[in-house]
Amino acid sequence: MNKVTMRNSFRKINFPLLILFIAGFFVISGNGKAESFPFRSLEVGTPIPDLTLSGYKNEADTSIHALAGKPMLFVFWGGDLEAKKKRTIKILKVVKDLSSYLKENGVVLIVVNAQNDTETIVNEVMEAAELSTSLYVDSSRTVYEKFGLYVLPSLLLVDAKGNVSGGVGYSKDIAQRLRGEVDIMLGKKTHEELEAELNPEMKEVPQEEKLALRHMNMGITMKHKGMLDSAVRELQQALELNPKLAEARVELGCLYVEQDKLDEAIKELEAGLEQNSDLLNAEICLGKVSAKMGEVNEALADMQALVFRHGRNSDLHYLIGSLQEQLGSIDEAAKSYKKAYELLKQKTTLHE
Repeated sequence: MNKVTMRNSFRKINFPLLILFIAGFFVISGNGKAESFPFRSLEVGTPIPDLTLSGYKNEADTSIHALAGKPMLFVFWGGDLEAKKKRTIKILKVVKDLSSYLKENGVVLIVVNAQNDTETIVNEVMEAAELSTSLYVDSSRTVYEKFGLYVLPSLLLVDAKGNVSGGVGYSKDIAQRLRGEVDIMLGKKTHEELEAELNPEMKEVPQEEKLALRHMNMGITMKHKGMLDSAVRELQQALELNPKLAEARVELGCLYVEQDKLDEAIKELEAGLEQNSDLLNAEICLGKVSAKMGEVNEALADMQALVFRHGRNSDLHYLIGSLQEQLGSIDEAAKSYKKAYELLKQKTTLHE
């Protein structure tokens, strides 16, 4: 290629798109840290410019000014790269979990595909996220110019006065960070309070507690290797050092279930739940205890009641399938096993 040809080819490069691609590449290749504010043309506290969005398929078009007077949460996403797609799905699942809170506080959710992705990609992402909401498209791609958007996915918050409240990109702590940003927009929290929550001061852990954690982790490792007796000993040592270590108590109780030591299992599992009522694994293992004691119908009812709050836990769906199979409900069991497999596959994919 001669110098003239090279010069002409160089002039044809779309520099805005090139810059966006490079920025996106480095963010995707980074360590998952949140972008402080991924909108270069916007400033927190200033009025947001209007933006017209096309409704996807049968959805009516809308604009920012048409929603004036209401707090808004925008989710801008694209799925042309696999990393973007995975992160978008994770963020949309976080938004789904937050949707009831948004609705209670009158926050309008606006999900926007900012790259005019194909219908196949759009459907794949929305189905994987299991988020039922209106979907819009930035068909003119003006969000890049007007907002200075340079990385996807990104979230933008606009208060009821039409001022920019905040904006965040993907991060490992996105669930806590997004809830905090919404609370800031609603006047329920300050930026200082959110940062204090996200970055708590590190406290020195007593030596005994450190040793207890080591024994607990070793016990879990032994369990995965099938060395149950060794795992039990490690967990017992952990609890001798720190009797308040609820996770170790539940792990020990679950091991006792596998060893058919049901009385010991019930004692440890119930004690673990008294210390921490949010340990789903304890509930699942108690369900296994009930089944082993012949109370399969009761165990199934208890596990199905947990699905409302823990519908994305693969172990829960697998146990439900096992109980249904024991009761002869083969078709229902197959559905539960399939759900458990799909959830486990999604979890593995998102953590690759």
